[in-house]
Amino acid sequence: SVICLLAMILIPCQAVFASESDVEYSTSPRMTYIVDYWMSLDINGTTADVEVEVNGNVRDATRAKVIAELQVKNGNSWIPVAIWTDDQYNYKAFVEESHDVVKGHTYRVKGTFMVWEGSASETVYSFSPEITA
Repeated sequence: SVICLLAMILIPCQAVFASESDVEYSTSPRMTYIVDYWMSLDINGTTADVEVEVNGNVRDATRAKVIAELQVKNGNSWIPVAIWTDDQYNYKAFVEESHDVVKGHTYRVKGTFMVWEGSASETVYSFSPEITA
C-alpha cells in the first residue's frame, strides 16, 4: 500500500468516473501555478448540470479564472451551446450552471483553467467525457 500511495503522489493523476454523471479531476506535479482542477457534466432528462473549478496556491495565487463551454456533437464537430465564466482575484474560480439539452444528442464540457501569480500565469484545457442525453 505504501508503493501505491507513493505512486499516487509522484505520478500525475487523472481519473474519470463514468455513469449518469461524468466527473474529471486532475492534479499534476508538472503544473506550475494550478494546484488542481476538476469538472463534471451530469445530464438528467433534458437538463445538463455543469460544474467547473480551478484552484491555485492559497498563499501565492493572485487571480483564478475558469471557462466552461457546454458543447453538442454535430457529425464530427463540436458546437458550443452555452459558455460560462468565473474570474476572481483570488486563488479559486468556480462555475455551476444548468442548461436545457435535447434527448438523443451527445454533449461534453470543454474546461479552460487559468491561475495567475502576479504577472505569470498558467492555462490548462480539458474535456469531460461525452454523455448522450
